[in-house]
Amino acid sequence: VLSITVESFVNIIKGFSIPAGLPWNLVDEVYIPINCGDEFHWVLAVVVLKERRIRVYDLMSQRRRSRSLFEIKKLAKILPTYLDMSGFLDQKVRTDWSTIKAYRDKMGNPFDVQYVEGITQQTIGSL
Repeated sequence: VLSITVESFVNIIKGFSIPAGLPWNLVDEVYIPINCGDEFHWVLAVVVLKERRIRVYDLMSQRRRSRSLFEIKKLAKILPTYLDMSGFLDQKVRTDWSTIKAYRDKMGNPFDVQYVEGITQQTIGSL
């Protein structure tokens, strides 16, 4: 469940409050573990900034995908707003975001979501 406050998330993007690492404008990918629902089920969301894409690594069977999809859709929808609020797109140290096709005229759109296929699946109840 995305339980981080808006201000905390924006501060992480800006590099003011970073659990570990660098501000987002200095990296290509951001790794976000997401807890999906009441059960002990986690997925890894990899935000590929230059592609405006979230790659989702979910080791549970397809039956659980609907739970993780809800959380990922929330992230994909709110992420452009957080990037805008943080001034991320104004940071041009490594990348001029206005020249990247994935960002042109798409700031109001959610990030694309891609579930990574072909990864080993964990059976339900195997923990």
